[in-house]
Amino acid sequence: MGSGGGAEAPGGRESGRGPFSFGGALGPLVRARAERIRAELPSLDEEAVLPAAAMAEAYPALGHWLNPRDLTSLGRASLASARDVRAYRRAFAEGRPLADLDAEHFQAEIRRFARREKMRVAVRELRVPEVDVTAREISDLAEVCIDLAVREALAWADARFGEPRSAGGERVRYTVLGMGKLGGRELNPGSDVDIVAFYETDDGQAGESSLHEYFARVTQRLSGSLENITEDGSVWRVDLRLRPEGSRGPLVNSLAAAERYYESWGRTWERAALLRARPVGGSTAFGNELLNALGSFVWQRSVKPQIAQEMTELCEMARAELSPDAARDVKLGVGGIREAEFFVQSLQLIWGGRDPSLRTPGTLDALRRLRGRGFVTDREARDVHEGYLFLRKLEHRIQFATGLATHVVPEGELLGRIARSMHIASDAELWRELEKHRKRIAARFASLTRGQAPAPSRTLPRFFAALDAGDEAALTEVVAERVKDHVPVSQDLVRNLMSLARRPDLPLGARTRDLHPSFVSDFTAALFDSSAPEQTARLFSQFFARLVTPQVYVRALEAEPRTLRRMAHLLGASAFLGESLLGHPELVDGVLFHHKLPTESSVRAAVVAAAAEADPNAEDPADAFVGALRRAKATVTLQVGLSDLAGELDAPQSTSRLLTALAEAIVQAALRFALHERARAGGRPLGPEEIERGLAIVAMGKLGGHELSYGSDLDLFFVYEDTEDEALIERYVRVAQRVLRLLDLPHGEGPGYALDTRLRPSGNQGLLVVSDTAFARYHGFGSEPRRGEDWERQALIKARFVAGDAGVGARAASVATRAAYERGAPQLEEMLRIRDRMNRELSRDKRASGRFDLKFGPGGLVDVEFAVQWLQMHAGADGRVRTPETEAALEALTTAGVLSAADRDTLVARYRLLRRLVERLRVRHGDARSLLERGATALPALARSVGFAGEDDLFEALAEPIPDLATIAQKTKPPR
Repeated sequence: MGSGGGAEAPGGRESGRGPFSFGGALGPLVRARAERIRAELPSLDEEAVLPAAAMAEAYPALGHWLNPRDLTSLGRASLASARDVRAYRRAFAEGRPLADLDAEHFQAEIRRFARREKMRVAVRELRVPEVDVTAREISDLAEVCIDLAVREALAWADARFGEPRSAGGERVRYTVLGMGKLGGRELNPGSDVDIVAFYETDDGQAGESSLHEYFARVTQRLSGSLENITEDGSVWRVDLRLRPEGSRGPLVNSLAAAERYYESWGRTWERAALLRARPVGGSTAFGNELLNALGSFVWQRSVKPQIAQEMTELCEMARAELSPDAARDVKLGVGGIREAEFFVQSLQLIWGGRDPSLRTPGTLDALRRLRGRGFVTDREARDVHEGYLFLRKLEHRIQFATGLATHVVPEGELLGRIARSMHIASDAELWRELEKHRKRIAARFASLTRGQAPAPSRTLPRFFAALDAGDEAALTEVVAERVKDHVPVSQDLVRNLMSLARRPDLPLGARTRDLHPSFVSDFTAALFDSSAPEQTARLFSQFFARLVTPQVYVRALEAEPRTLRRMAHLLGASAFLGESLLGHPELVDGVLFHHKLPTESSVRAAVVAAAAEADPNAEDPADAFVGALRRAKATVTLQVGLSDLAGELDAPQSTSRLLTALAEAIVQAALRFALHERARAGGRPLGPEEIERGLAIVAMGKLGGHELSYGSDLDLFFVYEDTEDEALIERYVRVAQRVLRLLDLPHGEGPGYALDTRLRPSGNQGLLVVSDTAFARYHGFGSEPRRGEDWERQALIKARFVAGDAGVGARAASVATRAAYERGAPQLEEMLRIRDRMNRELSRDKRASGRFDLKFGPGGLVDVEFAVQWLQMHAGADGRVRTPETEAALEALTTAGVLSAADRDTLVARYRLLRRLVERLRVRHGDARSLLERGATALPALARSVGFAGEDDLFEALAEPIPDLATIAQKTKPPR
């Protein structure tokens, strides 16, 4: 089967935006066309009228798609959110299962399916400003179609020739690799699909045929299934020329043949092609094994900068041979898409052999990682990122509007339609925007081969003269010339720059300029090209001011300019992490110079090691212990933040899981310390098996749901094994109080955790520590009536044992599960009353004045969580929905038949966007803020960090409604 591809999609950055209004210059034309469609097709569902009108107006060449049968698919559910591989497979299966289709019907069904889905994406693209979202949708659609064609071809070949068996009797595996834009999940609407096919071994037979003959016929058949033209059209044009030996080579190769070819004859362009390869059909496991086997060819340990020159020559050759009009070609022209892609791929090939984190097929993902690892500056990454997205959006519009696989900008009225569809006022404005982006990309690509000095070099003499003279006005002028439209030049920026030159041995000081000119050039480039030069300058100034001998770091950073860029990126992107680094300058070496990707196990090990290293014989053992844990917390948080900002954490939940693992490990260490401390005070030290007996800590809220973010507080309560021993109960109470103190005690090594124990039984009025029997009795499992409120039952969905006695923790978790899930959902009116009260008392949302509360505002995180948790309680008899994790619950609710797939996708999309925004805010500031305000200085960078072109697109996405609790409850189905 093809790869799942679902880690991104139901959400990616999609927000559940509604696709049924079209503004800007396109709006009046769409509404007028809609009236004509209503008159021509009176039976067409009203939900499909506006999308059909938009497509007809924006894409005149696609008029042949506008038939009533296909248009009926353009309803709210199909357009509201992105589709991934899983969703496409489900949509195809809703017709007729593949096994029920003969060859003729399969050809018809897959063509109709692909046409409907391409039409859906075409309409969505008019309302979804992020072209990489729709490119992923097109790529995932192609992947599903390829995998369906592979499965059909294998079934046909098995029936005709017999199953392919190795000499040992096992079935021989076959895989299809997606290459180019398909491999990077960046496919165009008019793209060919570049694929290459491989099989496992030549040692075996398929009936009377050789394995090569068998798989060659399979490859021929799947290609025909995709590209042969029938009365229903074709699915995709197929290009097999990226295979070994190109068009002269065999259609399909065995693993051994592929290894021999690439080892002996492989060229740079083939390394670049395989860089973007991934399995899209057949055996995913074999496809990954194949790519691992070819890894040494693609990712070479030796650093060869001349690769950039080879890639430049390939680009120029393609422009000369393939482009009919390079000046109008958005792909092959100077500063076009190809140069943006080759800029990224060149750096991946040069450095990817030594840095495995760069090995990713997606252009923008790779660019984020290059920036995070210091191979490009923030400004270089921003220029390429913004230009690439603009060019890709224009490319998509050209291909949808013309119906052709062209990259040449059209002329006349058609160009006007394209401009309007992109919300650009005129042809001339579109050309100005195009030239701006092409100029920037061309400069970045050329910098790889021309050995250009950093841009500040022309202004450095004036810059240093102004610094030496202490002339703020002159310095402001030269800095403004350097940063141009990047950021405004504030007095704080100027003064922080002057502070960096206050002493001769500081980074911009006279002695440093004389002895380390290359460092100074790199330093100024990294600082000015960071996402927030003012903040970067301030934090650099504070960092170097604390050093007794700044030249030690100057020399180290001069030898490692990549680390210098990473440090500038970190300081500009996150004041929170930057200030943490200032408090622990010793971490620069471990976190920046020798950065390793953190894992849950490495996070836990770091905390355990820190606790073990704390000196028990210190004058104040508790202070030594807390200091050791705070240093571990700072180190791990920096590692996670750096990896997060660099785009190295693949799954959307990875950051939360790492921060959750950190908090859990610290809670566990604090409990062990408090228990040992109490036991020593009582005069009877206990062994490791006895020490935790009888007391457990249960996590709630974000900690319970594995959903912690930067600056999150910890929701905890304590449960002990019921006993009549008053002294033992007093011991548990004292231990619990000590644990809380150890976790939030102010300390010079850094902050601890803010704590919230209000979710314990009876809230603030309840006991800090409760027996397991009393806990069960409180929730109605005993002779007394239930005292727990419905909101407390709802909170127990997140309850999870995290530390202490596992037996006690398991009993508490069992009570929590029964209370949450076995009594049905609370009254809807009560849940809505609580939600409304939270909105009134806690929300700071004021949409009219441009303020959006990501947590408590309408359509915010609480709305998503309330809907999900009510549904979980409604369907609680089904064990599949019993999970503390919101995304897992959404998937389980759909599997249980309670929530529609469309509503799930919309809620997952909004939830992921909101969580990502909250994480971006918190990694920047380090606190629990969740408020967005229009016009805020950092908002454009925040919008770009989650994939939007600017704050307008972001706020438009957030303003779109999502299914709330009341809506969900009205259409809730009983669980199946």
